[in-house]
Amino acid sequence: MADSEQPEPGGVTGEQKLAPAASLDAFATRLAGSSLWANRLVYGTLLVAVSVGSAFLASPGLTSQKIPELTSHHVGKPFRAASLAGFKAGRDYEVRDEARTQAAREEARARVKPVFDYDPSVESSVGRALDESFGGMQEVVEEFQLDHYLKSEGKPGEEVPAAAKKRGPETKEEGLELAARLRDARKRFESHVYPTDSEDFEAMLANRFSPEALKAAHVLLEVAYRSKLVTSRDELTRVDQSGITVRILGGSSEDGLDTRAGSSEQRSAGPSVLDLHEAADALDRYAGVPGNLLPDSPASLRRAVLRLVKRQLRANMTINLAETELRRKKAYDGAKPVDIVIKKGQKVIGDGELVTPTHLLVVQKMREQTDGLDLIQLQVGGAGVVAVVTVAVWLFLRAVRRFRPTRKDALFVGMSLLGLLGLLHLWVTIADAVHDRYEQMPIEALYYCFPVAAGAMLVRFVLTEELALFFAVVFSCLCGVLIGNSLSFALFTLVTSLIAADRIARARDRGGIFRAGAWTGAAGAGLVVFLGLAEGRVMSDTLIGALFALGAGAFVVPMLVMALTPLTEVAFGYASDIKLLELANLNHPALKELIVQAPGTYHHSIIMGSLVEAAAEAIGANSLLARSCAYYHDIGKGRNPAYFGENQKGENRHDQLAPAMSAVIIKRHVTEGMEMARQYKLPRRVSAAIPEHHGTRLVGFFFHKAKKEQEGKEHPQPIDDTVYRYPGPKPQSRETALVMIADAVEAASRSMPEPTTANLHALVQKLITMIFGEGQLDECDLTLKDLNVITSSFVRTLEGIYHARPQYPAAAIGSPTKPALTLAPPQQKKAGS
Repeated sequence: MADSEQPEPGGVTGEQKLAPAASLDAFATRLAGSSLWANRLVYGTLLVAVSVGSAFLASPGLTSQKIPELTSHHVGKPFRAASLAGFKAGRDYEVRDEARTQAAREEARARVKPVFDYDPSVESSVGRALDESFGGMQEVVEEFQLDHYLKSEGKPGEEVPAAAKKRGPETKEEGLELAARLRDARKRFESHVYPTDSEDFEAMLANRFSPEALKAAHVLLEVAYRSKLVTSRDELTRVDQSGITVRILGGSSEDGLDTRAGSSEQRSAGPSVLDLHEAADALDRYAGVPGNLLPDSPASLRRAVLRLVKRQLRANMTINLAETELRRKKAYDGAKPVDIVIKKGQKVIGDGELVTPTHLLVVQKMREQTDGLDLIQLQVGGAGVVAVVTVAVWLFLRAVRRFRPTRKDALFVGMSLLGLLGLLHLWVTIADAVHDRYEQMPIEALYYCFPVAAGAMLVRFVLTEELALFFAVVFSCLCGVLIGNSLSFALFTLVTSLIAADRIARARDRGGIFRAGAWTGAAGAGLVVFLGLAEGRVMSDTLIGALFALGAGAFVVPMLVMALTPLTEVAFGYASDIKLLELANLNHPALKELIVQAPGTYHHSIIMGSLVEAAAEAIGANSLLARSCAYYHDIGKGRNPAYFGENQKGENRHDQLAPAMSAVIIKRHVTEGMEMARQYKLPRRVSAAIPEHHGTRLVGFFFHKAKKEQEGKEHPQPIDDTVYRYPGPKPQSRETALVMIADAVEAASRSMPEPTTANLHALVQKLITMIFGEGQLDECDLTLKDLNVITSSFVRTLEGIYHARPQYPAAAIGSPTKPALTLAPPQQKKAGS
């Protein structure tokens, strides 16, 4: 049988040994796949919970605001609200006010003045009637004159001379005959004009209905129709007191006229319009002026012409009821409805405010416009917005190598998001109540009092800047939605959160937290001023808001973070820098136990702390975390200190053990160290260094010892390197990677006979290259540039530890004279270190 097929103790061949290993690998693969799906399920559940919770908190109408049930019995009584801020609208509403709409329509209808049709042709029509009446009577006169001429002087068919027409009757009989003819033609006269009195007719008959009388009648018509005439003054006062609209029939477009459908319109007031009685009085006054009316004619004729014209007057302006009603209906229908616009978050009625009919109307209309579907839409929409924003930011940050949150981290961020959003929701309610009481206080200034930057500051204080960025972006979007879709408040939240997260990273004590708060408050105050200028707000309100933002950032934010940090550390096992300072105190119980049980390991850890702290500062890592990790990375060695080289004094217990057993004992300090970390409640970021500082490296001394023992045998057995290999994981952070490198460097440097600068540099570079070549640094964020910086930093620190010392005078120390300079003798490395 070949060497590779030689049975191992117990008769198991190599192939038989590989089968369980293959099965174990398959099981591990399936376990990893199931763990991946478990993580996805947890993250998905957490996303849904945060999205739904945020949707409820960001939509006031979904949580505590329900539309109250008001009836007519509540009018005039105080309203009792469930919230101090009263009842606010959960979304935008548009409520039609029917009463005010009807009033607006009636007002628009009333503004339309009555339409009167003005007919300028009435005057000419009356004038033509007079012309025809007088013309008919003058024809009678001319016929009489012709007959008289023919009887006396003319011949049949001969035209009457003009002189004969002008000659009056010469005899009494002829006059009586002409008068008789004219009386017979009275009906002809009155067929064109209104009937006249016999007295007036006789007066005009005596004048033979002369052209002079007709001309005088036309003068009177012109005087009468200088104004617009209506039938009665009561017709004007009955329809409108403020004026009328006059439509000129048959007019044309002129300045100040409104032409529609062949008609022109103009506004006319009452004094420019006369009724028929007023027009008759105006004629009487005109005729009463001497010389105006037939001054050379008898009074009877003047009186007859005046009365004739007064009887012929007709209204040239009449009301058009159909047009008036049409225009009023058009104005009524065209009146804009009166809508009451209610914005989301707007107070509808305050607590203790008397209920009015308007409140009753608004609440009833809101109930009509709101149903279960509206609530579901708000819920789904709000949750969808939160989910989309969260997933988008999460996917973007996944490209960042250091963004690897655990399930616990995601839970903490989600709880912080919901908790702070709930507090903001409560504060908005309180701020609205304060604003209702003190209306001169700007509501935006009260909003700026809330410590919105505390969340990102807390996340950065106990976790990483990537998670703080994630929190800041998502939380700022939700804050903007909660404050009525306010872009300015979202920007304020984002900027102050980013400043707070950046400044808190430099805090190493409580004073540093307040310094970070001061930076946050100053940035917030400046942003509020610029936002106020950009939005054109009153400067006094802007300055009040900036003052409140400064106070909230400089005092409320750091105090809230200081209060929540211990609770967060206890609940989630996180370590803030203040916690790390406490752990770096050498009086910690774990370190006091270590110095008693394993003084060599304690000394080794202290030196490593110096190494990693300087290197972490050089590459920009968390130096405080690196030092704490170095102090506690080997606390498990305190359980069996005699099995580790730095604690051995002469006797080496591994000499009596097989290499495999020694390797098991050596590796056990990792599990025992994790047990002690749980016992002392070390934060996860610190306890992670216990397994990660070994990664998956081999326990080299005993592995090579086992190989050497097999080389001398006739039938060497294959060595299972899993027995000698640490379980891992590999370093996940730069700090634990520094601890791994420093652990190897410090142990190896002890056995150097001449720790010169060149030798130290070569040693450090060799060990880093070896660790890098084994792939132990694949899962952390150290770069090649970082490794070069780490090499230089380690060398400088080791030079300080192994520096040359001057020779003291023999008389001072009571010993023989020695060389002037010597090196500190390095401690030889023993097996198991």
